[in-house]
Amino acid sequence: MAINTVYVIGHKSPDTDTVCSAIAYAEYLKKKQKIGAVAAVCGDLNPETKFVLDYFKIKKPTKLNSAAGKTLVLVDHNERSQMPDGADSAKIIEVVDHHKTCFEYPEPIIFRAEPLGATATLAAKTMIAGKFKIAKPMAGILLAAILSDTVVFRSPTCTAEDIKIAKLLAKTAGVKDIKKFGVEIKKQKASLKKMTAGQIINSDYKTFEAQGKKFGVGQIEVVDLSEARARRNEIKSEMENIRAKEGLEFVVLMATDIINCGSEIFVAGDSSYIQKAFGKIPANGNLYAKGMMSRKKDLLPPLLKTLEK
Repeated sequence: MAINTVYVIGHKSPDTDTVCSAIAYAEYLKKKQKIGAVAAVCGDLNPETKFVLDYFKIKKPTKLNSAAGKTLVLVDHNERSQMPDGADSAKIIEVVDHHKTCFEYPEPIIFRAEPLGATATLAAKTMIAGKFKIAKPMAGILLAAILSDTVVFRSPTCTAEDIKIAKLLAKTAGVKDIKKFGVEIKKQKASLKKMTAGQIINSDYKTFEAQGKKFGVGQIEVVDLSEARARRNEIKSEMENIRAKEGLEFVVLMATDIINCGSEIFVAGDSSYIQKAFGKIPANGNLYAKGMMSRKKDLLPPLLKTLEK
């Protein structure tokens, strides 16, 4: 790669939004802004993301094991703990994100952030505002990313803007039944049968820090909670391994039922913060939270408030 290569990269444990946003935004920077941009990823793709890329015949992004010394555009994250390894010595020139702001950098940079259901929505808005013609495959993966991150418009993070942009992208991508396509996408990683406990936890896993306390939160989407409940002991044992290895206060896993709209919460480590935020944890060690669909909006804000006390 040339020295002036710019890597457009999402967070660790990449999901469909982070990967597809990186691919599409790199295309925009390369063709519209004439920047030597390359889409990159710092982890393995999950079955849902593989399905989306295969469906629209898009090449997998470059795997970047270390960002040290590289030039980066960060998408779908801005917290240091979620950045690729080596980011401390990388040059960051832009951020495109839809999460809470937790970012410091010694130089002024472009920072795009809006409270949307998906980073793909913001990426698409930026392209449209820049009068960039989004090609059919790119429109397809951006649409898929919005449907994935908003759980086919069911997540409380979903906005009218997400739905508006999704409909525009669907026309370009040739997708007639948006919701049917969204359900097909979500089904790709809805079964836990072929996944190890580690794969379940790391399917969409992020670490956070607040008030000097570090913790991890994973989320897996299912169509039936019985599989996750049946593997309770195995999952919690692996969560404890991760907690000990990473030196975390606690690790949480949200097993989210996308059909009945609720989440089973698994906890390893200090469970007192979860109990304060959501109620007493039953004897089996799991807490069911009806209506909980979003880590960003439903779980993190109440949890962070308890950490501040």
